[in-house]
Amino acid sequence: MKVSMSLHVAENDTDLCYNSDMRHMEKAELSKSKDITCPDIEDYIEPGKDPHITWFKECRPKQWRASILQRRDTLSIREVKEDDIGNYTCEVTFGGFVVHRTTELTVTAPLTDKPPKILYPSENKISNMELQLGQSSLFGEMERC
Repeated sequence: MKVSMSLHVAENDTDLCYNSDMRHMEKAELSKSKDITCPDIEDYIEPGKDPHITWFKECRPKQWRASILQRRDTLSIREVKEDDIGNYTCEVTFGGFVVHRTTELTVTAPLTDKPPKILYPSENKISNMELQLGQSSLFGEMERC
């Protein structure tokens, strides 16, 4: 029996365990849950066997907090935090080979339908401010944002 599979070999970036051009990208929202899978490893799993997968963050072994679970080929983050931003690498041993996959996780604020709330000046209130010519104000800073 012959089996065909594609193989792409790339050198790791300096001082890293992955090549930045070969990373997978994932996005998560703060305080929501997120699953990061070890992508494209089907060809490296023996039928009927659970793969032994080791997960790393920024190429280092990590002691995961209680709300992060490792299940088969998935790292489940129950409540995403800002500290979860980064590169997650899974390692699978297949025969005498070691296969790595890296996923870059970016974290965003939760999406909302609510319009922004203006904190200052209070609604329907007129505010007078005295400034010297050329002096910036809080309003000037907001206008530039």
